Amino acid sequence: MPDFLSQPMVEIARRLDIRGPNPWLAVLGPPTDSTVALDDLQTELRSFLQKPARVFPLETATFEELREALQQPGDDAVVLTAGADLPPEKWSSLDVMRSALERVGPIVLWMVPNAVASLTELAPNIRSFIGSSIFMAAPDGGIMTEAERQTRLAELAQHYGLSNEEIVRRAESRELPPEPHFVEWLVLLGRGDLV
Repeated sequence: MPDFLSQPMVEIARRLDIRGPNPWLAVLGPPTDSTVALDDLQTELRSFLQKPARVFPLETATFEELREALQQPGDDAVVLTAGADLPPEKWSSLDVMRSALERVGPIVLWMVPNAVASLTELAPNIRSFIGSSIFMAAPDGGIMTEAERQTRLAELAQHYGLSNEEIVRRAESRELPPEPHFVEWLVLLGRGDLV
């Protein structure tokens, strides 16, 4: 299994927020205390996205139940859980019904680490929705590494089409709105004094 970036739950919520409409990502839960970690993720999603966050188990869901659950409402955050015992036919069904899963709100696929192979083999279209956005759940409160800081700065720059220098210039001239992403950007640049 490839190495996936380990992220605190709050960072995972931030990534969903910046990805825009129809965001998908996968989170590989920890081998122990998975229920606690899932609760933490749900809390962070509600807090950061300012939307409800529901958990829906794929193991017990029928096609109709899943489709209805994702569309009623269609703008909240939904965490789909896939345990180690999710049968191959469920993965295939999920892949076949991918069009019915399209929605405005974000979808997080919460899996055990060894489920990545099943996702890739049995649900390649869902895997393509997720792309490279597969993360290992990490304990919250960790300090960002320099590489993580640079990655986040690059994400913000790409999303807003602005450079770090432009953000600082706008903040210095008081032209920058006090939005959470801009505050985060300034803090990551070490310019919290401009907030």
